Amino acid sequence: MGYSNFKKLEVVTKKFGLDAKSIELFATILPIEPSSWLVDTLKKSRLAPLSNAKSKSERIVSPILVEIAEAHQNFVTLFSGEELEINADENLSGVCDFFFTLVPKSAYIESPFIAISAQKFIRESTAQCAAQLYGAKLFNEMEGKNIPVLYGCATDGIEWQFMRFENSVFYIDSKIYTDLKEILGVWHYVINLYIEPKN
Repeated sequence: MGYSNFKKLEVVTKKFGLDAKSIELFATILPIEPSSWLVDTLKKSRLAPLSNAKSKSERIVSPILVEIAEAHQNFVTLFSGEELEINADENLSGVCDFFFTLVPKSAYIESPFIAISAQKFIRESTAQCAAQLYGAKLFNEMEGKNIPVLYGCATDGIEWQFMRFENSVFYIDSKIYTDLKEILGVWHYVINLYIEPKN
């Protein structure tokens, strides 16, 4: 079943025997100033209509994620539009919007630990992100990689809602972020959870 077929979070949880809870994921987030490149890129993105999910993904979501990937390029790789095939009973398959992996400068997906879904509606984005996270969990298990906690983000290009996937439960952040500095702050915080022990 393709990731894009999931439109409701409850469909994901019921199909795969998972659970979901709404909580406050981050007590304190330090805002991060965007680079001049990102500010300029986002400003230029407004010169053409942002009328659909594809345009928002290309001109808003992708530049923000590229900025995060550059800041942590010695630890992670950002993938966009890659297929993640799961040859299991669930038969999950299809193209995923974005993944961060815990392997720097990788040519292919290994050890995915963050999934991002960018859709027209935040509810659909949340469902697809959850499916991608579950797919990432199964993929890591097939590859013999133990990453017990995964993170995800659902966005429509304006609103960003983060989630944590742990012990078969999706913990959906009760806060939706719209401020760029806070969004960058969350991304740096989440990735540092994985890379700081390696420093």
